[in-house]
Amino acid sequence: MIQRQAKALGKALVQKTVSYTNYEEIFFGALMELKSQGVEGIIFGDIDVRQNREWCENVTHRAGLESVFPLWNVDQKELLEEFIRAGFKAIVVAIDSKFLTMDDLGKTVDHAWLERIEGLRSAAKGVPLTYCGENGEYHSFVFGGPYFESDINIRLGTTANRDGHWLLDLLDSP
Repeated sequence: MIQRQAKALGKALVQKTVSYTNYEEIFFGALMELKSQGVEGIIFGDIDVRQNREWCENVTHRAGLESVFPLWNVDQKELLEEFIRAGFKAIVVAIDSKFLTMDDLGKTVDHAWLERIEGLRSAAKGVPLTYCGENGEYHSFVFGGPYFESDINIRLGTTANRDGHWLLDLLDSP
């Protein structure tokens, strides 16, 4: 699906197989390959998790590349509202069951989703959910919108629970 996403965006894709034990090593190697092809910097979508940013900065700096964070410290509710207003199409494909339920899998990231997050934030008795899932509360897959040559046709596959995280498989749909 990531390959289809890159194709629909008209972008080149670098994809590597990694594990928990070799992620940084493989990522660093990929950065070095990109640098050898003339890439000078990497753009990251991190918003406000300092630990993530520091990791990205350290690895890119070690590779001799610039790290750019255009969304850093932008209000997450405003980002999500802008994403929806701009016409992007996304579906929730993973959730952390500490925050959301299996029923949230397959939901469209739209105004109803924004209202769901808002309601859960209001009811939170502790650290509230972040609007963009920045703390891993949920992950989504963008399948259409601005910059896409065409929407990616998808259908919902099976669900699985791994260590308290619900996952949804997306399948090709002609």
